Amino acid sequence: MRSMLFTRVVSLSCLLLLFSSFSSTLLAASIPFYSNKAQDYRTCTTVGVSPVAVTTCYGDVDNVGRAADADLTNYATMHMPLLLFPVAIRMDMPAVVPKDYRAGVVLGSSTGITTVGAVVLRTYLKDASGTSQFQEARIVTDAAKAVLGTSTPGRVEFVATKPFNQVEIEAGAVINVSYDINVYYAYGIDANVVTTATGYVSRFSQNLSNYYNTAIQPNGVTVCTNSSVSNPGNAVDGDLTNYASFSSLLNVNCPTTLQTQLEGKAPAGYQAGFVVGSGSLLDAKVLSGLTVTTYLNGVPQESGNGAQLLDLNALSGGQYAVSFESTKAFDRVEIRQNSLLGLADDLRIYYGFGIEPQAFRDQQPVLSNFSNVNNQYQTSQYKAGSLLCVNCGITNPNQAADNDLKNNFAQINSGVAVGTTTRLKVKLNGTGLAGNTAGMILGGASGLLDASLLSSIRINTYSGGTGQKFVESASGSSLLNLELLADGRQEVSFATTQAFDWVEIEVASGVSALDAMKIYYAFADDRPTGFPSKIVAPAPLPVELVQFGAKAAGTGVDLAWQTASERNSSHFVVERAAGATSKEFTAIGRLAAAGSSTSRRQYNLRDEEAGKQGTTVLYYRLRQVDADGTESYSQVVAVNWKALAQQVTLYPNPASGADQVRVSLPEASAEGGKVMLYNGQGQLVIQQAVASREVLLPTTGLGSGIYQVVVTDATSRRLSAQSLVISAR
Repeated sequence: MRSMLFTRVVSLSCLLLLFSSFSSTLLAASIPFYSNKAQDYRTCTTVGVSPVAVTTCYGDVDNVGRAADADLTNYATMHMPLLLFPVAIRMDMPAVVPKDYRAGVVLGSSTGITTVGAVVLRTYLKDASGTSQFQEARIVTDAAKAVLGTSTPGRVEFVATKPFNQVEIEAGAVINVSYDINVYYAYGIDANVVTTATGYVSRFSQNLSNYYNTAIQPNGVTVCTNSSVSNPGNAVDGDLTNYASFSSLLNVNCPTTLQTQLEGKAPAGYQAGFVVGSGSLLDAKVLSGLTVTTYLNGVPQESGNGAQLLDLNALSGGQYAVSFESTKAFDRVEIRQNSLLGLADDLRIYYGFGIEPQAFRDQQPVLSNFSNVNNQYQTSQYKAGSLLCVNCGITNPNQAADNDLKNNFAQINSGVAVGTTTRLKVKLNGTGLAGNTAGMILGGASGLLDASLLSSIRINTYSGGTGQKFVESASGSSLLNLELLADGRQEVSFATTQAFDWVEIEVASGVSALDAMKIYYAFADDRPTGFPSKIVAPAPLPVELVQFGAKAAGTGVDLAWQTASERNSSHFVVERAAGATSKEFTAIGRLAAAGSSTSRRQYNLRDEEAGKQGTTVLYYRLRQVDADGTESYSQVVAVNWKALAQQVTLYPNPASGADQVRVSLPEASAEGGKVMLYNGQGQLVIQQAVASREVLLPTTGLGSGIYQVVVTDATSRRLSAQSLVISAR
């Protein structure tokens, strides 16, 4: 599972709770980027000639620096003018963000607004001289409206196809209507774009008619030729953007059918299916009228039909993958339309495939699967934002947190008054980090959920040991993703931008289709984006890596990995990157490989220097070197590091108001940072620059009470937060 973490200073009341909840986490990772500088842009006009010229600027931006400071809960506010002039904020990133990252902005409204002008998201690449070159833009008005219509912040984003180091959000004015938008931060987060996968697709360069068939031929006798399939050759040509079209079903005795040959034989266990699309939004109900069948050497092997057997995965560009996990090898796939599907001449068939399942889904998600469910879930009901009750509204809420993921479930209570929302918050058995997909596995009591119901469902994330800190939220079809699993259950989720420990589902009352809805479990996973453009044939691997993991232990990190088999392997090198701004991994250890082996092998290495790196997150990867010098890399794993903060000591503690308090720091964080003292009201009372490993905090004149000492590094990233007790003299 690829995951990411970036920590900024949060509200003081949560500092210790948030920090104490950090634990070592075995998760794959890519380094995220967050805005660290911001500039507002407005339209200005000048009338007259200097020195009596008058310049008028339209719209305004308050506290623009807050869109790039070290507090994720801070925001700048764009005030839209009454005239038709846009207002924008452009935010710098700390480094160049690669292509295939999510470029986005978290924005919100303090009250919820219904009228919004055009909202555009742009990326730029600024060079060393400060000149910014435009990269690309997307209109994100619909997503912005979905966010701004509530008082809960949310994201607008797109997957960048070019590198960038600036993100700009621009909002257009609405004539005679003024409105405000709060801008929290910009981000660049790895979208886990799938570019290469193992398997086969229906892709050929010539004699296309040899590789598809639209006829129905039971027992070798042609029943019908299906002339209603338009451009069937497009589903097997070399252009994966071309598509065949299914016309409306005219005869149930001759269902619309398209069969495509694959480039090779896909082994058992691969996903078998088609990439499809439509001129309109597809939802899970489309599967009730589809059947996918696999063939080997012209002989039918197995089929998936309807919601109980087919997966529906949303891809980019309005495409979807309709598939099932095979249990037999196959070299041909067929899709058949058995009913109208609610579509009118609108089902597009791009190509058939047989591809490894990890191209669609994380194979090692973090789940709410506890053997002991005590304190692992919370329930509540709200009305008009006011808490009505706790431990209510849900039947068997513990079953959404236990380790039985298929046979039991929590259930929303029906019959609740209109205007009420019911919530179930479930803890994850691990940490979900920035960029992961957060969601719930659901089951409808009266059939499948469709995209129109997402406006009545909200997914929230929280951090901390008890889930006390709200992190992010998403609701509606513009922000939530709805996918159907092969067993008939459904998944509602969104892509996060911050780390989280809990996932909550919030369901509005008064929607009959959501009454008695089943909630199976919560998850965080590394969701692949898109569909691979490069498909490579399966081949034996020189080293079959089963697992690579890292875990903080004492002042170091223990790394372990297993191989299922090895052929001509030479050695392994463990590499580390320290902190969110690291651009390169460095080697920290080397172990000899087995050479050739068909049995499972275990390898272990300890990073004794981990505690000296001066960061709350360490990133590791494994480099495998073959005997011929060929190299390959594992996925990156991240360790949430807390040992550094434990090395920060305060003396004396408790202290009297006449004492100086000595703050001793680890060597790695000694220079460039700050030590700050906050009182019980969250007010900053003392701030000292860090110039050496010891900082003296004068406490003369401070009243008795509990204070908080916060240590940040040179990039304003929080390293430690500890309580300091000041007693009376």
